[in-house]
Amino acid sequence: MALRQEEGWHTVHGQTFGERWSELAVALERDHEHLCFVNPFLPVAELAVLEQDYSLQPTCVPGAFDFALPEDPRQRFPVVDASDERHIYVEPIRPDRHEVEVLGASPGEELAPFLLAEGASLIVAKALQVEEGDYVLDACATGATSFALAAALFAPRCPRGHALPQNLQGRLVCNEMVKSRAILVQQMLQLLLPWRLFDSKESLAGHGPRVVLTSVDLGTTSNAAEKLAPYSKILLGPPCTDDKAMLRGSCPGGLARWSASTAKVSAERQLKWLHNALWLLCEGGVLLYFNRALAPEEGDGVIERLFKRVEGTFDLQAASDR
Repeated sequence: MALRQEEGWHTVHGQTFGERWSELAVALERDHEHLCFVNPFLPVAELAVLEQDYSLQPTCVPGAFDFALPEDPRQRFPVVDASDERHIYVEPIRPDRHEVEVLGASPGEELAPFLLAEGASLIVAKALQVEEGDYVLDACATGATSFALAAALFAPRCPRGHALPQNLQGRLVCNEMVKSRAILVQQMLQLLLPWRLFDSKESLAGHGPRVVLTSVDLGTTSNAAEKLAPYSKILLGPPCTDDKAMLRGSCPGGLARWSASTAKVSAERQLKWLHNALWLLCEGGVLLYFNRALAPEEGDGVIERLFKRVEGTFDLQAASDR
């Protein structure tokens, strides 16, 4: 009998996780929890005001804080309509602006002071260990991952309102296959990042903009992301079985669309994307793969198949061996 829909989903993952499954299933049903990732492109004085107004408390994720909304709604930064369950974006200006915020930025230079994101989105970006000078591809970009990567690449030397250093190195390419989502990623990054990072005229002649947005399918072998290669570091979170979203009904069809073959179909696509991504890496480069799927076929299974496929073509090392 074919395993389908919610009953089949519970059966398959119950076999995989055993006694842990009942607790995991309950955890997946919970609302998303967010951390406040502050904007490091802002001056220290504005960050200090933000820390006080939002009661920021450090977490184990660098740059991310637990928070509490100000009691006065006028002190809260308005939420952008494009926000979703996992990522919440805010406008650069709040109704009741602090004096420091008014005096600190010229008109048109204002930036959103933070985004609210699941810790997992921030952790994977931090795990890539990006630093100035890297050429980075966020292959399946979200506003959260791309912003965290851009912060690591450029924030130390590119504060808001200042010209870019002429010797600034590195580039971030943010790719989202679906054009409508790519437009949203671009809009959110423009709320968070200094505009000069997007402007080719502000960068050293011939180097082009420091942050580039593309919308290509990395399952194809010739695309815009390839033209900007090679990359020293790639963050790849390809389309996968989003079990939490399916259980909560926040994706079309929910678990009514699930079947035992779902993971197999996703794993084939992920393997293709991973294999193509290897050709975009420079020698000694780092590729970090992640997804939100529960099925082992979409996790370690994909990596094991990749190592077998490229044996003799690429010299790969797992991170634990580095």
